[in-house]
Amino acid sequence: MLDNVGGRQLAQAFYRLEDDGVAMAIGRAARESTIIDFELAGTRSARGRIENFNVSTPFGDDLARLVELLATGELVAQVGWRGPWNTAMEAADALLARRVAGKAVLDV
Repeated sequence: MLDNVGGRQLAQAFYRLEDDGVAMAIGRAARESTIIDFELAGTRSARGRIENFNVSTPFGDDLARLVELLATGELVAQVGWRGPWNTAMEAADALLARRVAGKAVLDV
């Protein structure tokens, strides 16, 4: 299984930001708190920031953008589980139990 980036790794990524860089905090995949020493961070880069990823609805425009990025190869989806639509509960169970490294895809 792949390592989840979060906790200490998210803090280390934040310390390595270039000027005006952004570190995104998405979910709690690492299952550990992220502790950032902002005094240390201030000596490493200027104007770096960390942002939480929040979901809002409707999703249409966001999904269209993601499909565009996938189509052009600018975004690579890491698929860790794939199955038919009627196995949606199995996919959800696997995701919630953190047995999937990447995304779960349901074929329609």
